Amino acid sequence: MKKFASLILSALFVFTSCFAFGACSQNRGEILKIYNPGEYMDEDIFPEFEEWYKEQTGKTVKVKIDNFTAVEDIQRTVEQNKADYDLICPSDYMIEHLIEKNLLLKVDKNIVNVEELIKPAYLETSREFDPTLEYSVPFMYGTLGIMYDYSKTGKHIDSWEALFGNEFNNKRSIKDSVRDAYAAACLYNAREELNALSGDALHAKVQDIFEDATDATIASAKNTIQSISGGAVWDVDNVKFEMAANSSNVQVALMWSCDAGYVMNDYEDDDGNEKSGNKNLWYVIPKEGGNVYIDAFVISKYAKNVDAANYFLKYLCQKDVAIRNSEYIGAISPVAAAYDELYEQYTDPEFEMFEDVSENWRNMYIETMFPSAETLNRCGVMKDFGDRKGAITRMWSSLR
Repeated sequence: MKKFASLILSALFVFTSCFAFGACSQNRGEILKIYNPGEYMDEDIFPEFEEWYKEQTGKTVKVKIDNFTAVEDIQRTVEQNKADYDLICPSDYMIEHLIEKNLLLKVDKNIVNVEELIKPAYLETSREFDPTLEYSVPFMYGTLGIMYDYSKTGKHIDSWEALFGNEFNNKRSIKDSVRDAYAAACLYNAREELNALSGDALHAKVQDIFEDATDATIASAKNTIQSISGGAVWDVDNVKFEMAANSSNVQVALMWSCDAGYVMNDYEDDDGNEKSGNKNLWYVIPKEGGNVYIDAFVISKYAKNVDAANYFLKYLCQKDVAIRNSEYIGAISPVAAAYDELYEQYTDPEFEMFEDVSENWRNMYIETMFPSAETLNRCGVMKDFGDRKGAITRMWSSLR
C-alpha cells in the first residue's frame, strides 16, 4: 500500500447507486466489492477466484474493485459515507481505528484462521492493532528505514543521524508523508536513549515512541523536520527511481523497504520502461529503531456479501496466490507457506539476482525483504493517534 498509494493521481469516489459498477441488473449478493490501493493486487486472480468460489460454494460471484489514494480515504468512505464495500485493505493504525469505532465484522475463523496461516512474528505485530486477531487478515508487510547510495556516501549508514544531521545536507530526501516523517524525527530525537538500550527494552521504547503524540513531542519533531527542510528533497515516490537511475543528487532517503527492494532488482519505471536494478543502493533499519507495517484485509460493517468476503480472504492465503501477489507488488506476504517458499528462493546460492554481487550486498537485500527477529525487535508499529490526530495534522500543515 505504501509503495503504490502515491502513484494514483486521484481517488475513485464511492457511489452507492448501481451505476458505480454498471451492474443495475445484478444481485448485490453476487458482487464482491473491494476497496484497495491501486496496483496492490494481481487482478488476474479475480476470474480464478470467481471460478474457485463457485466450486467451493455453488454460488456465483463477480469481483468489483475501487482504488483509494491514501489510507485516510477509508475513514471518510466507511465511517462517514457508510459505503457498502465488503473488503477493505487498510494499514495497521487505520485498522485499530476501525475496530475502535465498531466499523468491522469479525472474520469467520471456520473459513480462514489467521493463527494457522500467518507467520508467528507477523501475528505478534498484528496484535498491536488487532489484539484478538479477529478482525484482520494480514496481506503484506514491510519496514520504514533509509536507502542510501554507497557509491556516493562512501560509507555504510546505520543511524537516523544520516537523515537529520548535517553531513548530507542538500543530499537527502524526506517522505512528504506526515506519519513517516514524524516517526523518523521522533526516533532521531530519542537517539541517545535508544542507543543505550537493547533487546526487549529497546523494542518497548521504540513502541512507546510510536504512541507518543504529546504537545512537547510534536513540537520537537516539527523542529527537527523543519531544521532540514530547506536542504532536503520532499518526495513520495520519484526519488527511488532517480536514485536507481543515478540522476539525483540525493544520497540518503527515507524509504519503505518494498520501494528499496524494488529498484535494487530489475524494475519498471513510471513509464513502464524496463530498467536494471541498481546494486549500489543499500537499505537499513537504523540502529535506533524503525517501523514495521502490515497492510491487512478487513470486512466492513456495511458489507453486503460477507460469505464471499470470507472466502476471498481464504483464497488470498493460498500459497500460490500469495506468492503471485508478492511478485506482482514487490513486497513479501506474511502467509507462512508463501513466505517460506519465497525465502527459500531468495536464499538459494544460485538465485540469478545475486550473480556478480558481494555476499554483504546479498545478505543486505535478503534482510530488507525478510527482516530477522533481531531487526523486527527494534521496530515499532504505527498507532491510531485518536484525539491527537488534529494536533499532528495542524503541525504538518504549518510545517509544509
